[in-house]
Amino acid sequence: MKRYIPLFGFLLLAFSSCLKSGLDENLPKFKDAQITDVFMEYRFEDPNSTSGGSPVVRVVTLNLTNKQFLKIEDHPGASTDSVVFDVTVPPASGSFTEAERAKVSTTNLVFMSNISTAATMSAVGSAPRPGAPGDFTQPQQYLVTAADGSTRTWTIRIANFIK
Repeated sequence: MKRYIPLFGFLLLAFSSCLKSGLDENLPKFKDAQITDVFMEYRFEDPNSTSGGSPVVRVVTLNLTNKQFLKIEDHPGASTDSVVFDVTVPPASGSFTEAERAKVSTTNLVFMSNISTAATMSAVGSAPRPGAPGDFTQPQQYLVTAADGSTRTWTIRIANFIK
């Protein structure tokens, strides 16, 4: 075993990097701060199912149609970029009963999106965090920050909510 110690030491040094800075000086930074797609879902605790004594949370994917991605530069007078769409609640099925379906409203939806490469997104003001249940009875705003630091504010609005 002692004869392998020098080999391990050599391998440790051979596979380490000495480069500590200058990595990003010549690399391009993405400048896009776009929302490229949007999704919504409804989550609920299934009263008939448990896992390890805890209730099971079920997810219902909502149907989004008529998606419009409106960029500020294409709409003179607009104060932000925006995404407008219709939301349709799917029919009851399995653990998503008619009683549970009746509870779905614009006050308890989960918003998610695809954004530009290397960008980040954060809620503005009282908007719910992306991926957390929130109130979409009114338009909500999100700030998308590109890798180069540029930002765009996006307004998310449900045009029609269909049950």
